[in-house]
Parts: sequence; structure tokens; C-alpha cells
Amino acid sequence: MSNLCSEILQVQTPSTVDNEQHYIKLGKDISCNLGSTNIANMMNAKDFGHSVESMVRALTFVTDHSNIDVVPSIQKGNRESHSIGLGAMGLHSYFAKSHMHYGSPESIEFTSVYFMLLNYWSLVASNKIAKERRQTFDNFEKSKYADGTYFDKYLNHSYAPKSEKVKQLFDGISIPTAADWANLKQAVMKDGLYHQNRLAVAPNGSISYINDTTASLHPIINRIEERQESKIGKIYYPAPYLSNDTIPYYTSAYDMDMRKVIDIYAAAQVHVDQGMALTLFMRSTIPEGLYEWKKGRTDKMTTRDLNILRNYAHRKGIKSIYYIRTFTDDQQEVGSNQCESCVI
Repeated sequence: MSNLCSEILQVQTPSTVDNEQHYIKLGKDISCNLGSTNIANMMNAKDFGHSVESMVRALTFVTDHSNIDVVPSIQKGNRESHSIGLGAMGLHSYFAKSHMHYGSPESIEFTSVYFMLLNYWSLVASNKIAKERRQTFDNFEKSKYADGTYFDKYLNHSYAPKSEKVKQLFDGISIPTAADWANLKQAVMKDGLYHQNRLAVAPNGSISYINDTTASLHPIINRIEERQESKIGKIYYPAPYLSNDTIPYYTSAYDMDMRKVIDIYAAAQVHVDQGMALTLFMRSTIPEGLYEWKKGRTDKMTTRDLNILRNYAHRKGIKSIYYIRTFTDDQQEVGSNQCESCVI
């Protein structure tokens, strides 16, 4: 089940409460302890694995010291599960910086490799903490981690970079081999994991601006974002690394086939144990040729369009959809901001 955040997917157990709001049976509910990697910074890190372990330990400190006693079921869930949600932001800006179009085969491959690394090193870190403390999350022994079957997909299939472009991007970053995964499997089966859940991709709205990067794994909406701040008025925020060199790689989400977005998220979902805040961006009037099934039908967005995209996402392995945002437009290019782009 989830709480209000669609990316947080954890096991809950029901509570029984009497009319005086006393717990007859105390169940287990969700506590969110979230953080996000900055993809561009991580790709420049000297030691990817050490960086991930530092983040896992930082989030572990949060879950260890969180004590929400006002809701006992959340307090219980946090104490038993030690769950965290490490994710990522800045994917589109990294694509643009690296001259990759969002949704291209190389961008999908990069996403898979990045999240495979995030998964591997977060597992290593969780296993280290479990060994240090001689403690695992509640019911670890009933999990696929304990019997080792979780690791089968990594032992039977290589998620290492394949194209020359992606190999070049990960040059200098250690890629775990099948032997590394086999050793990790044995270590986890022996000493366990401290965290019931480790990975989740949050929407990263305001925090992405502070980090000078694009939000979550989403494509940008505008090359120049206009943000209304309550205290200081409007702020015009150009996309990170925006230049004549990168501008062709910054296509607005509203000008993009949402299947490309789903493909990117699906590549990450393979490695993410929880969910992701996947938003679909739709125009109320869909540009001609964007979706082949619209040919000969209305150009207005309908529930049929959403159902087709939802079914596509489900078949790709997506667990949840966060929002569906609709832009009511006059058929101008919402994502171009040509004047502002030239001025900036």
C-alpha cells in the first residue's frame, strides 16, 4: 500500500481501534524518509559506490531518529522496517548535457545502468549496516532477499552498458559483474538487509531548482520556467546547461509522446523496489501525428488516450502514476519559449 505519495509502496498491516481511539491491535503504517541523488553530480563522483553508501547512511540516521509517537502505527512501521527512499533527479538535464534526446535508445539504456548501480550499492550499504548492527528489517527471513531469488535477474542478465555512447558516459565508474552480484547475494543471505525498502523516485519539485537541475526523471515543461515565489515575485529559471549546443535536446514534455517518458521510467523501475512519481503531460488539443491512434478521430484529449497510455505503462512494468497534467493551449509551442531562450 501507499501513503499520499504514489512513489512510496510499502507493506502495511491493519490496526483495530475502538470508539475511544485506543488501539486494540496495533498495525504497521508507512513513514517516508526520502532523498535524491543528483545524477550529473553522481556521474562526476570519484567513487559512485561510496557516494551511495553515504546517502543510505544519512537516510538511515533519519529513520533511526524519527519517532512519530503521535501515530503509533507509523512509529511501529518505522521501527520495524527502517525503510528509506533514495531516488534521483536531473535526468533530462544530464541527457541534454550529454547530447541525448529524451526517450532515445541510448537514454533508456543510460537510465537502466544508472538505477542498476543505485540498486547495487544501496544493497551493499544496507547489508553492511545489517552486519554491523546484527539486525535486519522485520520479516526479512520471509523475503526474496533471504532465499536469494531476488538476485536471479542480475545473475541471468547483464545490465552493463552496451552502446559505445553509454559505455563512454560510465567510463571510470565501476560496473558490478555477475560475480559481484553473486557475492552480494551470498552476503545478503548470510547477514541480511537493514532496510525493508531502499529506493523510490520522488517528484522533486522545488528541490531540483535549489540543486540547479531538472525535476525527477521527467522531461522539462519549458526551456525557461516562470516560477511565482510568494515573497520575491516571479523568477525566470532557464533549464540547466541551456545553450545553443544543448537547446535541440530540450523538448517540452507537452510536445513529447508520453510513451517515451514511460519507457524511461520503466527502465528505472526494473531496479527500484518501491514506486516512482510518474507524471503524464497531455495537451487538451493533441498535435497531429503525436499519437498514431488519433488519426481520423478527434484531436481532443479523451479518456481513451489516457487508457491506452495507462495500459502501455502497465505492460512496461510501471507500478503507479503520480499525476496527469493537462495543458489547455492555443496550439502554440508551449515548450519553446523562443524569445526568452534567445534573451537568456
